[in-house]
Amino acid sequence: MNTQIIMTLNLPEDSILLNEGVLAALDRPRQVQILINKEEKILLLRSCTVDDLQAVVVPDERAMQFEISGRSFLKKIRKLVGWNDDRPRMCYGEYIPSHQAIRFRLDDAQPVEIEAR
Repeated sequence: MNTQIIMTLNLPEDSILLNEGVLAALDRPRQVQILINKEEKILLLRSCTVDDLQAVVVPDERAMQFEISGRSFLKKIRKLVGWNDDRPRMCYGEYIPSHQAIRFRLDDAQPVEIEAR
């Protein structure tokens, strides 16, 4: 797999952006679930079914990125990691085959500029 796995936490717009690499790594799932390990400050994204708690439906159309809204979720992440601003942050993910999931280390997230839409 050549495409990098990138998640952008767009704090000003209260959204999480998942790039094409995320969707490809998870084999184009119909739903995803986001889990947080508070002690290790890790976000885990995994494919799931619509029956799983807090499943997020992924649209059918192929896109360069997929956006998930989440003001309260991002507020919790900001508090967990200790960010005192709302600058967007980008984080590279690591695919974990044994769990069919992607791990993002929130402490490694770096501030980025996001192009206006």
